[in-house]
Amino acid sequence: MPPTTDSRLARATGTSLVLAVGATELILTAGEFALLGMPVFLSLRVLPRADGLYRIFLPVAVALCAALVLRLFDALRPVALLLSAKRRLEAVSTAEADAGQRALVRAPRESAVLRFIVWTALPGTLLAVARLRGHVATLPAFGLLTAGALHAAAAAAARVLVLENVLGRVRPVILPNLEGIRVFSRAYRAWLALVAVASLGFSHAGAALMLVAFVGAPNDQVALLTLLGFAILAPAAVLWWRSMRRRTAPIEAYFDATLRSPGTRGPARDEPKAVTAFVVAQSLPYRLAGYQAFSLALAGVVAVAVGRWLTGFEPAVAGRMLLVLAVVVLASTLYAAMVFRMTLRPLMKHIGSRHHLPVREVRSQVGLRPKLLAFFVGETAIGCGFVSLFDGAPDGAGGWGLLALAMGGGLSLSLVLLMVRELVAPIQALETRSEEIARGELARPVPPSGEADEIGRLSVAFEEMRRSLRDRLRSTESINVDLEREVRRRTEALEQRNTELRDALQKLRQAQDSLIRSEKLASMGRLVAGIAHEINNPVNAIINSLGPLEQVVREIVELPQGGDVVDKAKAAQEMLGVIARGTSRTKAVVQALHNYSRGDESIPREVNLSRSVDDSVDLLRHRMRNVKVVKDIDPRVHVQGFPGQIDQVLMNLLTNATQAFGDRPGTIRVGAALRPTGDAAVWVADDGPGIPPDVLPHIFDPFFTTMDVGEGAGLGLSIVHGIVERHGATIDVESAPGAGTTFTIVFPAKAATAAV
Repeated sequence: MPPTTDSRLARATGTSLVLAVGATELILTAGEFALLGMPVFLSLRVLPRADGLYRIFLPVAVALCAALVLRLFDALRPVALLLSAKRRLEAVSTAEADAGQRALVRAPRESAVLRFIVWTALPGTLLAVARLRGHVATLPAFGLLTAGALHAAAAAAARVLVLENVLGRVRPVILPNLEGIRVFSRAYRAWLALVAVASLGFSHAGAALMLVAFVGAPNDQVALLTLLGFAILAPAAVLWWRSMRRRTAPIEAYFDATLRSPGTRGPARDEPKAVTAFVVAQSLPYRLAGYQAFSLALAGVVAVAVGRWLTGFEPAVAGRMLLVLAVVVLASTLYAAMVFRMTLRPLMKHIGSRHHLPVREVRSQVGLRPKLLAFFVGETAIGCGFVSLFDGAPDGAGGWGLLALAMGGGLSLSLVLLMVRELVAPIQALETRSEEIARGELARPVPPSGEADEIGRLSVAFEEMRRSLRDRLRSTESINVDLEREVRRRTEALEQRNTELRDALQKLRQAQDSLIRSEKLASMGRLVAGIAHEINNPVNAIINSLGPLEQVVREIVELPQGGDVVDKAKAAQEMLGVIARGTSRTKAVVQALHNYSRGDESIPREVNLSRSVDDSVDLLRHRMRNVKVVKDIDPRVHVQGFPGQIDQVLMNLLTNATQAFGDRPGTIRVGAALRPTGDAAVWVADDGPGIPPDVLPHIFDPFFTTMDVGEGAGLGLSIVHGIVERHGATIDVESAPGAGTTFTIVFPAKAATAAV
């Protein structure tokens, strides 16, 4: 079976997870050695070079770090099992999913706690040994231990943040139904605290390095300043935590209303708590960074003042210490503000993509211009401070001064890169989304990249535009669907009405044709019946008298009389023969009229086409004086139908053919035969002038005629067409000007029979 998208994604994610965790561990471990090297170095400086701790410290630290790396991979085993199951397309149980989720949460924290213990225990052990051997006093020993603990806490906090960021990319693969905002709602306060701890520890490490490099402070002074500063920072950290929890209460209220309430169906479009939470989230980074900067500055000033009072160092040294403190506090504040913003950005994106944000209410109090100005002023101040400290560094600073200066350059460069990213990334995102919106892709929201400054308000405006376009498009689509549905309904109704009208018109035409045909047949029947009755009486009298008259003439001829009488008797006998033949002919015509005028039965019966043709020709013989009729009729051809109507068809076709000649002579051919297919064909062909092409399509239309007014009603061929269709037959016409006309009627095989 070929791998599916989920299996390929799981395989790629598993491989990238191993590589990412390994690379992260390598970088973090190197950073921990660099960060914790300062207190360890200061601790080792108090020991004599011959002490055995010099030789065992590095191997022990490396061995412990390797063991902790193995422990981290072991803690992530449930995640690896879930990825393996996904790769094999196997079902994942609830217990396995819960184990994977717990591993994603616990592994970074467990690794950080173990690292904190290791990196606190190592300097503590060194300092304890140094104190027992009398190489360091109690107060500096506690100061160095405090510095080590602070640096270890900073490294642990950074480890948690980095590992959770790396492992967070795996969570959508193994737990696709878990919303990222729910994970954020449970951990964001801890993340803010970890950012503060990391910032504080890194600030102290930088300050210690700068004090050693640029001020030349001895170990006991650095340790003392650390201990004094920690005495201020500890209660300040508690106050910072309580302030952070108090200021995040609106955010918690928003989460309670939209995520944690039982039966919550989803965030409302106009949720007032969302606006409050967004306003708090965009101002919180600066407030937290400001509180942290104030606490760090206060602790530093108090530490320098008390340290000078206790140790009596020179005012110039105190001034340089305060300059170091200013540079560190300024850099720490800028970094902390940016990292706090990045930490809270998912919340602001979530709110911006799911709720309506009134621009006037969420507008940032500090615009982009003041922030950029403050950033560049701070960058300039940090650079000037480093240059000033480097110029005034003591002669013994050496490599430490260069290291501190390199640290300052890297710090300034990283701050610039972060600020550029903060400016360019949202603009690039807006550019991408604007191109997608231009292509009509309106499904994905355009959340604000952070606070509602100029760029953020532009993002909010884009989101409102997207929502408006989407709603209008949906409204337009809905209207179009309704219109299409209504048009379809009206079209169907119109088609139904048209069908009904066509059926009614067809029925009307059929009724009209039937009425015309019935009326014509009825009138003709009455007329023919009357004529036949009037003719039949005298003809019968003549016929009845012919017999006795012939007998008398025969007796006269047989008498022995003279020649004249005999001759006259013979002449009379010949005339009687003529009269007999004439009366027989008259009787045949009358019989044909009777056959033609009889009413049709309601049930079809067998019709002799030969007899029908003979009757029709006999009735029209008086109009065919100049026309020669040639009959080619198979006497066995019979069809099932209505005799009177079939006679009318032949009569109308013969009449039209006769009328086509006018006074000119011509020939009409009438035939009937059975086809090999079993159909019965009847044709009437003439060699007259033919039918013009423009007239031919209309010859079967009712009331269509080319004759003069009063000479024809235009119903003959229309009646023929209706009768033919009623019998299930077809009629075709072939005609060309000057080549005559042929009408062919084909009765289907089921209606055609052959008489035996």
